[in-house]
Order: sequence, then structure tokens, then C-alpha cells
Amino acid sequence: MAPYRVGYEQSIVNHAVHGLRGVAALSVVLFHWYQIFPVAAVQLEVLLPSELVINPATPLRFGWLGVPLFFVLSGYILGAQVIRQELTPESVARFWRRRFLRIYPAVWFHLIWLLLASLYVPRLVAPDMWATLHWQFLLWINMPPIMQVPISNVMWTLPIELSFYLVLPFIGFLTRRIGWIMMLVASLGITLTWRFCVMDWQSVPHYAAALPWLDLLPGTLFTFMVGYCLNFLPTHSTAQWRARGLGLATAMFVLLLQWQLIVGEAYWTGHWALAVWPPCIAAALGAMVYFCSQPGAAIRWLSHPAMIWLGNISFGIYLWHYPIMRSMFYLFKDEWMSVSMSALALPIALLVTLPIATLSYRLIERPLMGWR
Repeated sequence: MAPYRVGYEQSIVNHAVHGLRGVAALSVVLFHWYQIFPVAAVQLEVLLPSELVINPATPLRFGWLGVPLFFVLSGYILGAQVIRQELTPESVARFWRRRFLRIYPAVWFHLIWLLLASLYVPRLVAPDMWATLHWQFLLWINMPPIMQVPISNVMWTLPIELSFYLVLPFIGFLTRRIGWIMMLVASLGITLTWRFCVMDWQSVPHYAAALPWLDLLPGTLFTFMVGYCLNFLPTHSTAQWRARGLGLATAMFVLLLQWQLIVGEAYWTGHWALAVWPPCIAAALGAMVYFCSQPGAAIRWLSHPAMIWLGNISFGIYLWHYPIMRSMFYLFKDEWMSVSMSALALPIALLVTLPIATLSYRLIERPLMGWR
């Protein structure tokens, strides 16, 4: 099937979009630092009421939004490949093969070292996880019917990404039949229906326990599709309009954060926002990615060589920072109880994570990217 002609021609390498991958990875790092070494962050939280979005700790508490940002970027970048190539059995097989090589070898390398480290770091890997290694290496985690818990918490996103890679060629095929607007609307309907149905089916006191079901691909499909559909939007003609658009998208993002803070703990106890808020925040993130992907002084910093480097190693940052932080915590548990040491934990973790992520990129990820 012939390539699809679109309104916005993405450049071969969009450095600003690449830099956003680094932003997404660092956001998740900040979130886990806030969770594992909370003493310093607590000092920020008490400065203003916690339900206000202007609380200094808000970026830390919402650092997990780096994950849906990754999903939007995946939809955008990989969607561009599927949209612009001829869909044949050979091209689809090549796409899937490249996606396999992009994810699995780096994960296997990570898992092997995680298991070796667990021999010296108590509680890094729970004893019962050793019996689940076949599922961990296959990345069949948080997937039905067994819903196996991941050996490292950050790995929960990978089966969702892989599920999207699996269906993306079919999305490209359907787009050629019914158009991208209908595909976006259909994905919103699927996501909302799935999330409401899971909430009704699970009916638990606290829906954090139901997140593995809520966040399966049907419950996150709209997030990926927001990124995918950005490829069909035209560019804005002037830098002024682009700056205004980015400002409006950012304002929408901040207002959505404030909404969730107002809903508070009720969000996790069956409030309808649990179904509606994630698609809304995906739309805001998508709008921000759209305006950041176009030339403009407001986002020039995203194209800085340091940000491009972080984008290159973002997958490694995402995989490695969490076990490194947990190792630091378990090996020197009593050392992190002061404000100064809690704050110091972040740069220490980055000093360890960044070189390892760089090695993973140079020795495993980048060489395999050249395979066809």
C-alpha cells in the first residue's frame, strides 16, 4: 500500500523532539527521587498548600508524566515512519524487527546486571521474582492472563509500548481507509470505554491496584494516537503564532494538573476523572510536542547538544535510574535521612546512571539500530 501524503512533513532528524525524550526521562528520574529520597522534597512541599499547582514540589509529584510524554513521542516519531512508507509484508516485518532490536537487547542487558547486583544488594530483587524470570525476559509483565508484576517497576511501560508497535502498521493501514480524524476519535472512544469498564469491573477501594489493567494498550491508545496524528497537522506560519500556541498548550497542561490536585485522593477511589483525566493530559502533552517540534526561539534549548545527548540515552536513563536509586537506598539506608543527603542523592544517582546509560546506548542500542 502506497505511503500516505500528510500536511506536516517531519524533518529527518528533529532535534527539539529528540530533546523532549531527554525531558521525559529526567521527569521520571525526578519522580522516583521524590519517592525514594523524600526528605528534601518534603521541605519544598510545606512552603505552600499541597493542593496548589504552584507548590514547588508539584513538578516532582507529577514527574511520572514523563511516561505519557514518551508515549506521545513514540506515536509521533514511529507514526511518521508508518505513514510515509509503503505498507507491505516485508516493510511491516522490518518495522517489527527493528522495534524488537530497539527494546529487548537493552532490557536483557539491564536484567542480567540487575540480577547480579541483587546478589550484593539486599531487597533489590524480591525472592519470588526469580521464579518469574522467563516472563521478565519476555516482557510479558502486567499482561493478561497472569498480570505478572515487573521485577523493576519502570518496566511496566515496555509491554504497552510493544503492544503499540504491534498494532501500529494496522493503524497506518486503517488511516488510509478512514482518515486520521476518525482514527483519533475512535481511539478516544476505545480509551474512555476501556477505562470506565475496568473501573466498573474491578470495583476496588483504591484504584492504584487496578492500574495494570487501566493502562493496558486500550486504556492508553489515545495517548499514542495523539502523537501519531500530529504528523497530519500543518505548521504555523509565524513564530509568534507558534509561541502563542505553546503558551496556550502549557496553560492547559497546568490547569489539568490543578484539576487533579483539587480532586485529590478521590481520584483513586472511583472518581470519573480517573477515566477522563489521562486522555486530557495526553491532548495537552500532544499540543506541547506539536509546537515544540516546529522552529522557534522559545524551544531552542531543546536542540542543545546536551539535550540531544540526553535524548539519545533516554531509554537507558529510564531503565537504569530506578534500580540504581534503590541500590543506593538499601546499601546506605540510614545516610539519606537528612535534608542535605536526600538532596545529594539526586546528583549521585545521575552521576552513576548517565555513564551506564551512555554505555548501553553506544554498545547495544546504537549498533543494533543499524540492523535491517
